[in-house]
Amino acid sequence: MKKLLCAVALFAVTLFSAVALGGCKPGEAFVEYKLSEDGTYYIVDKVSGDKLGLNEYAVPETYSDEEGGQALPVKEIGYEAFYECYELSKITLPETIEKIGDRAFAKCAFSQFIIPESVKEIGFAAFGLCERLTEITVPQSVEKLGALAFYCCSSLEKAVVKANITILNERVFYNSVASQGGNVFTDTALTEIYLPASLQKIEVVMLRNRLASALDGNFLTDIYFAGSEKQWDDMYFFQTVKKEGKEDEYEEKKHEKSLFIGEKVNIHYNVEF
Repeated sequence: MKKLLCAVALFAVTLFSAVALGGCKPGEAFVEYKLSEDGTYYIVDKVSGDKLGLNEYAVPETYSDEEGGQALPVKEIGYEAFYECYELSKITLPETIEKIGDRAFAKCAFSQFIIPESVKEIGFAAFGLCERLTEITVPQSVEKLGALAFYCCSSLEKAVVKANITILNERVFYNSVASQGGNVFTDTALTEIYLPASLQKIEVVMLRNRLASALDGNFLTDIYFAGSEKQWDDMYFFQTVKKEGKEDEYEEKKHEKSLFIGEKVNIHYNVEF
């Protein structure tokens, strides 16, 4: 049985007009922790109480229960742990964190975020819809970068991917948002991206009757690639499709880079970052 623990954090809530709320009350947010299944570390589980009261937070390196139990490392930011903390503008993670779970920081308010070098895994949509985030570096320690990890981060201008990954998964930096008409897309500010030499392929999916890549919806002018020109030439975009005549078997369908990267985008090779 998992053990659920709670750490209390008090912050000043954003003040709204008395007319709108009928008076101003201080917010109280509770950051809850739970013990891992094997009992060797803690996981940041969720924020309860008034989420709008959480403006900033520092995750501790170790945690122990209120009964004075043994202090254990905090290694994971759990599923939707800080999801929809709309006023969370500053958060600090310790070097003990190894995993950032699915949608862990989706819809938060920070403009900057430092991912520790200890992190090995970033989950699905972990930073999705963080609309104030302007710059991000994915450290070399990361071995898994989930689909839609930075989906619709509309203020993102620069992304540096040092991660030891071979595949840039589905819509990692996808930022096209369809209008109500469905044909007009609003692009984001991302103009430059840095990609690791380990990268071999970039995933695309069929979305609203069009192929969408991990880089779609950005004003890219420059791609900085840590590998050689030959490595870049060998890299390809792919779509996972069913094998013809097979019920449950799939294969890769390759696509030319020119379908997803415009002629005006400058490619830089052997870049150190």
